[in-house]
Amino acid sequence: MFLNTLNFFRNNWLSWRLLGIVSPKDKQNHKFIKYLLWSMIVNAVATFLIPLHLLLGIFEEQPQSTRFESIAICVTSIATSLKFIIYASKLQHVKRMGELFQRLDARISNDNERQFYQKHIYRNVRRIQAMFIVIYILVGITVTVAFIFSGERRLFYPGWLPFDWRRSIKYYVAAIGFQLIGIFFQILQNFANDSFTPKALCVLSGHIQLLYMRVANIGYVNRVAYQQNRNLRELNECVLDQENLYQLFDVLQSIISWPMFLQFLASTVNMCMAMVALLFFVTDILERIYYVMYFAAMCMQIFPTCYYGSDFEIKFERLHYAVFSSNWTVGTQCFK
Repeated sequence: MFLNTLNFFRNNWLSWRLLGIVSPKDKQNHKFIKYLLWSMIVNAVATFLIPLHLLLGIFEEQPQSTRFESIAICVTSIATSLKFIIYASKLQHVKRMGELFQRLDARISNDNERQFYQKHIYRNVRRIQAMFIVIYILVGITVTVAFIFSGERRLFYPGWLPFDWRRSIKYYVAAIGFQLIGIFFQILQNFANDSFTPKALCVLSGHIQLLYMRVANIGYVNRVAYQQNRNLRELNECVLDQENLYQLFDVLQSIISWPMFLQFLASTVNMCMAMVALLFFVTDILERIYYVMYFAAMCMQIFPTCYYGSDFEIKFERLHYAVFSSNWTVGTQCFK
């Protein structure tokens, strides 16, 4: 069975392509011109205009509970755009990460390792991806329900517009359309940004465990004298695997450090805002449900990253114990 970790990041690459930062390889034909125009429009609206629209909306006259919501959404929107810009500038590093994952995938050779890959890496990555999809769907549903049953003509989120959307139905439809398009692409940015880190750390953690299993198994299969060279060769290949893991960690660190800093900063601000609004200002039951969902979503966004960040660090620290779990006592002097 062929294993390819790059399949786990297919949705991220598809999202980035739709968001206009993965250009076609052939830059000489009309498709590239169309894609460039698409990229300019999408990023002008989602990456720049929506955050500006929400930022200026904070200063408009509005109830106190709505102002907390406005600040929280504005912080999220600005952080989303900044993270997206960082990822756009790091796509070559993401490709380098994929090359290293493919090297490590090629080392999975026996049934035990394949079973571990399927049971732990594959399933956990699928769960992470499903969790993020469910989070964004639930938040989207609660926002939509709160909007529909609000009982008044209003926007999804408070924001500044160069025209008075209350003046006519045409202006109102234009304002709602602008917010729907912008919010859709920002949700897509958020999904691509936030799901990338925990999936990458989960796969990294799994490959560290696979290397531990590989090293610990040395000497138990090839015990006879004429097969000792195989053990030595396997040990050398495991050392190369470890070097690839260290390189992978360095590449991942260069990709995710600033996005994760922004993620933690935005999540902290938003959780504080949501809690204050929920406890002191919000009275409508649908808005209460929305803030509870929003608070839970903020927690769940950072939980997988924290978990797998700690997990791979612990596994790296105990990796050297795998050598002493191997059958090294029967090895040659050179092996020892």
